[in-house]
Amino acid sequence: MCLKRKRDCDSVSSASSYPVKSLKVSSNELVFRRNAVRAWGNQSLRVADLDVFELMEKEKLRQYKGIELIASENFVCKAVMEALGSHLTNKYSEGMPRTRYYGGNQYIDEMRYSVPYSCTSANFAVYTGLLLLGDLIMGLDTPSGGNTSHSYYLPNGRKVSGASIFFENLSYKVNPQSRYIDYDKLEERAVDFHPKILIYGGSSYPREWDYARFR
Repeated sequence: MCLKRKRDCDSVSSASSYPVKSLKVSSNELVFRRNAVRAWGNQSLRVADLDVFELMEKEKLRQYKGIELIASENFVCKAVMEALGSHLTNKYSEGMPRTRYYGGNQYIDEMRYSVPYSCTSANFAVYTGLLLLGDLIMGLDTPSGGNTSHSYYLPNGRKVSGASIFFENLSYKVNPQSRYIDYDKLEERAVDFHPKILIYGGSSYPREWDYARFR
């Protein structure tokens, strides 16, 4: 107790040995500073960074003038634009829900549980909920139109997605002549290897899926 009191006393005396300048700011100067900060905070992108603004306008024009056939690059609705360009960008939410490194994340966590950020995150949530490490997934091969989140390997065997790292993958492909899924061969492989999850769906397979055959 005595040592702690002495240390506190020393720290106070040492701190008081440094001169402290008194900053006197007039009320007019305070108003000027507040207005300057508000003006800076309310600047449009065109004013704040013209170069970035012009590049974004060029990209907008490119999207409007073309026809995009990649499903995930479709035009988003107004609600999505509002969510992505909102006050949520002010919040730092590193870590997992309920165990963040920073406080004030209760509403961020609620959104994280109810609305996954992307389909890839949603897919991985399904995998981890239904599979054990090393279980077999069977999905459409990426060059045939499947999504990389369904587990994908490069031709050299390198694993490039979370699903391929934690789970085994056996892909099915389209017929190289017809460009349709070969359901007979798919069924043979599924019966032979018994995947824990059989995925139907993809990013760039513009055909009707035979859902009854999959079931």
